[in-house]
Amino acid sequence: MNPQLFKSTEFYHRRYHNMSTVLITPLILLVIFLFLFAFFAKKEVTVTSRGSIEPTKVIAVIQSTSDNTIIDNQLVANKVVKKGDTLVQYSETMEASQKEGLQKQLELLKRQESGLKTLQSSLTQGTNLFQEQEDEFGYQSTFNTYLSQAQDIDLGVAKTNTEVNNQAAIASNTGSAIDNQISQLQTQVSEYEALSQAITNHETTLPEGNPHQATLNAYNSQYATTPDASVTDQYLSQVNTNISSLNASIGNLEIQKAGTGTVVTYDNSDSTKKEALKNQFLQNAGQQLSSVETQITDTESKINQADVLLTNTLIQSPEDGILHLSQADKKATMAATGTELAQLYPDMTQTQEVAITYYVNSDYVPKLQKGQSVRLTLDKVGNHGTTIIGKLESIDNSATETERGNVFRVTARASISEKEAQNLRYGLEGRVTSVIDQKTYFNYFKDKLLNLQDQ
Repeated sequence: MNPQLFKSTEFYHRRYHNMSTVLITPLILLVIFLFLFAFFAKKEVTVTSRGSIEPTKVIAVIQSTSDNTIIDNQLVANKVVKKGDTLVQYSETMEASQKEGLQKQLELLKRQESGLKTLQSSLTQGTNLFQEQEDEFGYQSTFNTYLSQAQDIDLGVAKTNTEVNNQAAIASNTGSAIDNQISQLQTQVSEYEALSQAITNHETTLPEGNPHQATLNAYNSQYATTPDASVTDQYLSQVNTNISSLNASIGNLEIQKAGTGTVVTYDNSDSTKKEALKNQFLQNAGQQLSSVETQITDTESKINQADVLLTNTLIQSPEDGILHLSQADKKATMAATGTELAQLYPDMTQTQEVAITYYVNSDYVPKLQKGQSVRLTLDKVGNHGTTIIGKLESIDNSATETERGNVFRVTARASISEKEAQNLRYGLEGRVTSVIDQKTYFNYFKDKLLNLQDQ
């Protein structure tokens, strides 16, 4: 063979561009690429589920505040509301009439309280302090009754003291008459004693004015005729008998005088009786005032409750947000007090943040960790699909039991753009992917094979 042929282009073309060189080199390069890819490229290990867009928090729970008929219902799903916007208006006819009646009752009680206080002041000062002629509650009449009874006490005491004065005058006159009689009897006793002494001493004369001179003369004449001691004893016995009789009369008169000297004392209980009467009226007025003040407190409390009920006939939005309706019947005309009507969610166009909630089988929970990446792929929002990426934030501590076994509620938080916020709505559902690990393809398939062998 001619050696010059090895230097020709045709030789090299035929030598190096045959089937073996064309296939082997790319295959070797492909194997090298796949080998490098298997050791350096990483595959995400994921857990998939169905999830939805939820609010990051519930700003407020809107509950029914009245049992009255709803006359204006502004609750609309996904409606953007501002703080102070009217959400629900109830009929307030019953509350308004109830409050009006309570206010009239309170005004009446206030007037009654004022009348009782005026009565107390009038009783304390003893002067009629009522300014109005009209006696609405009869308290002015009560004060007049007090004055009348006080006057009766004065009249009764005055009458008693007049009778005492009369009795004292009678007693005084009677005593003077008895004293005169006693004085006369004592004079007679003195005269008899003078006679007795004259007889004993055989005297012939008595003091001037003594009416018993004739008796002494008779004694002296008889004694001169018969000077015997028996004559003297006879006359002295008669004189002593008369003296004893006179002394007995004097004793009786002194006893009578002592009896007439007992005079009833004057009645000085006027002020005490009137003070007791005043205290009785003041006590009654105080008891009535205490009762009225208690009624005033109760009525004011009822008015405050009526104000609350009136306030409860209007529900306003406590903050800016988006409405999420809770009731099945969105246009119900009545709702019992405490019934949840709606929830107020944050406006995602303002917060640009949402929560992604989904449920994961209990087998995967140990592999989930806070901070792992979570993707929610919505089937179609607007004219194209949307994927929201967030970070795992929390896992419920307790499981939720379902027909397919126990599942755990997982919540992730995701930031969204302003444009996405305009298209998204709370409650939209989609496919959730939780990235629980990243492995090289070599390790991924190795684990797959090992898991198969273990099985």
